[in-house]
Amino acid sequence: MKALLITEGSSKTAELKSLDEALPLAKRAERCWLDLTFEEASTKMSELSKIGLPINLLSGAVDGKGPSCVFNGTWCLLKLPAVTEARILIHRGFSLIFNDNFLLSMHPLDVHESEEEMEIPSPHTKRNMAYAVYQLADRLLNDFGDIIERVEGELSRLEDEVVESQGRQEVLRKVLLRKRRLLTLSKGLWQLKDAVHSLRHISPPFIDNELDTKLNQVVEEAERQIDLVEMYRVMVSDIINIFATTLSTRLNISVKELTVAMLWLTIIATVIGFPNTVATIFGIPTLAESIQTHWLLLLLLGSTIVPILWLKSFLSTYKRSGELR
Repeated sequence: MKALLITEGSSKTAELKSLDEALPLAKRAERCWLDLTFEEASTKMSELSKIGLPINLLSGAVDGKGPSCVFNGTWCLLKLPAVTEARILIHRGFSLIFNDNFLLSMHPLDVHESEEEMEIPSPHTKRNMAYAVYQLADRLLNDFGDIIERVEGELSRLEDEVVESQGRQEVLRKVLLRKRRLLTLSKGLWQLKDAVHSLRHISPPFIDNELDTKLNQVVEEAERQIDLVEMYRVMVSDIINIFATTLSTRLNISVKELTVAMLWLTIIATVIGFPNTVATIFGIPTLAESIQTHWLLLLLLGSTIVPILWLKSFLSTYKRSGELR
């Protein structure tokens, strides 16, 4: 549990052991940012309500639903997606209950952006704690941007790997994994954009013109990143097409090699089999006695030469048709 306390224009952060220790400090400070995990918040709902936080917003903050924005006339609940330490996007990210004097941020255990941003608070938070919400939303966009850059590098390497893979399935699995990751990124960016846009549309009294402009910049940056993600999704589709082409080429080569092998087997079978057939026929004693030996030898020799000449003619025709194609 961590807190940012602002008193008489000065700010300080404090590591707190329990909510009981945090509540008196929060009441004495002019402005306060209190950061909890969902597990901590869900067990301290009654204590948090003593600060003046509405119990219905507290319940909505920990209900596990996706990003949204709600305003009850005094307090605003803004829910945003988040990125874990392992750079994995989760849709149940931050739940922020705030006005101009107080901000309660709740998040999963492996999400730490709020704690990090609390160490370098915006100067505007000294007069309006809602600026910390903008600061956190902007940080989330930066994290999204880092993930997008990483995926871009992975896709560039996968293009070369797909060409050299000769249709291996493990390469296709890598490509499909990036495709799913881009889909998750797109969904997260849309949720972030819609939640911040809803906050601007609701326009609570503590969202002044300067803060509204900054929030609009967040929306525009989210739209830019969404366009990037869509471009990379098209790139993934192209990589999948390259994989399919590579696999088709590999199959065609295999079929061609098999066809050539069958052709030579046919040649061998014809050259060997036809004379054997003739020899078998004339190996019958009755026929052998009625045909002189020199005729028998000529028939055997002819049955060997004729198939060879025919196959030579066939191969020449086959090569010419291949060159025409």
